[in-house]
Amino acid sequence: MRIDEYIVDVRRQHTGESLREARLRLASLRDWSEPVPAAKDTDQARLESYLLHVLGQGQGLNPLGVSEVIPSADHVVLRLESPEPFSSLLTLLPYKDRRRSRHGVLDLRAYAGRQGIELALGRTATGRALILGPQNCDLAALLDVHRTAVEEQRYEPLWIKDTPHGPMPRPLGRSTRTTSKRAKPVDPHTVRPHLASALLRRLHLWPSLVPGSTVTFTSQPHNSGLNWTVQHGVPHQRPVHDDTVATALAEVVAGPGLAADTDGHHCDPQQCVQTFALGQFTVRTIHADNPHPAQRLGRARAHVLATFLSEAQPSVGGTGQTPGGHVLQLVDPWGDDRLDAAKQLAAAWAQQELRTLVLRVDSSRHRRGDAAAWERVRLTGGPGAMFTGYADFVHGDLESEIARARAEFDHIIVMKRQWVDLPLAGLSPLADDHVIVTDGGFDRTTKSTSIRAGELRRTTIPLMPNESAVAWLNRHLARVPFAEVPLTGLVLWCAHDARGPDAFDAAVDAELARHGMPVLGRLPRAPRRSPHRTVLDCLPDERRVFETQQAMQIRSSFGAPGGNAEVFLAALREYVEW
Repeated sequence: MRIDEYIVDVRRQHTGESLREARLRLASLRDWSEPVPAAKDTDQARLESYLLHVLGQGQGLNPLGVSEVIPSADHVVLRLESPEPFSSLLTLLPYKDRRRSRHGVLDLRAYAGRQGIELALGRTATGRALILGPQNCDLAALLDVHRTAVEEQRYEPLWIKDTPHGPMPRPLGRSTRTTSKRAKPVDPHTVRPHLASALLRRLHLWPSLVPGSTVTFTSQPHNSGLNWTVQHGVPHQRPVHDDTVATALAEVVAGPGLAADTDGHHCDPQQCVQTFALGQFTVRTIHADNPHPAQRLGRARAHVLATFLSEAQPSVGGTGQTPGGHVLQLVDPWGDDRLDAAKQLAAAWAQQELRTLVLRVDSSRHRRGDAAAWERVRLTGGPGAMFTGYADFVHGDLESEIARARAEFDHIIVMKRQWVDLPLAGLSPLADDHVIVTDGGFDRTTKSTSIRAGELRRTTIPLMPNESAVAWLNRHLARVPFAEVPLTGLVLWCAHDARGPDAFDAAVDAELARHGMPVLGRLPRAPRRSPHRTVLDCLPDERRVFETQQAMQIRSSFGAPGGNAEVFLAALREYVEW
């Protein structure tokens, strides 16, 4: 299955979107590192926490009676299968009773839009949701009926679009004694709301895991916030324990990335209870009858689900294709383009069923005693995988961490801190190959400026391939001791629409190889509007094929893992002593 089709199906399993709409929305994303976008604003997450709270007991053909969830970074769209769930949402709308007491979510506004009911939360409406009803269901009429009922009780609706918000709190000043005997309670939905948001945006994960299952959500106040519990009812012929639940919840790319608690798993024949995120989320699986017929997954969807769950399994060792993982160090003497190159290479190799790790080595993100950790950053649709991680070269044991990575990955791409003048600190003997990443523009002419007879003269002189190669080495590798330290070669950046070197560039490549710096391959630069894309993301087929071919060509030039560490270290010492 193609990677773009696979990503679309993975998103649909979490959100319930239609195939066409999921394709269009994924194509508009900057990259596929987050197929289900997270709420970027606290008010957005808080609004979704309210929605999950009032919809949590809903029942229907779909989870909570929601047939489709359309998540975006700044809003969410819920399509309801019947009017009943909308009646639950009406309890959130604020109003003022005859005693001037306020009820509901005070900063929530609701009004009828062109497509459905629009909800806006916060003074600047940074939390937004669009509620769509089933066909031939007028949600605006239901909202008007609710407003009429409130006004008949001589209450004042506060959810009208133009209703002003309450006064802003006064700035902090000199403390004064409050006349209230009881402090104002904190709204628990304002504390840790992103957990509820992640659960709401992935409502359809539960029937994807077990067809014919039911699900309800409840919340309990805890430490000023909320702990959430989902009751997952599975058919009687299914066991209550299922390892795929923890696997899907722990997935960090498409899933919510919830780590299972060490002592949070208790099973008996009647129920299975698992806790996640230090007790903030509990899954209680029981046997339950579903009054609605189960929607069977098609063979293609079922295959994607099985692949997605197996892909998310934690690694227990290498793939067996090599005796040990290969370690590559990328060096950029003048900038930080190596990270983009590392992502491109790792993504291409992951697409070819290899497990890859991009390991950034520094000491700014770790404390003494912390072990290196890595997490998945792309879904590949097969046995390949792409991870990133950080390791500490000051306080940590970098050698043991790389040895552990060799056992779990086929390729480890190491990037140390920015290049320094001392090669012993800039180059690592733990790597099997060292590759320079830099710009690949070769000059074809040079300019000369002189003054003759009182006139300024500028002359353009054409360069031969050997002259262009020497000029390029002096300009780009002046700080790299490539003549004294054995480096594997070069990876050059080219234009994003390039498809290989022309005759002049090929001749310069040959001259660079004669100087001991062969060109291993070229990688196109990503467009400016999306600098984080990789070959696993939405790219034209022709460009994806070219980048994959270049990445595999670069890989073919590597040596055997773990064979030249002592020789490379000796070369570094000789250069420093010299």
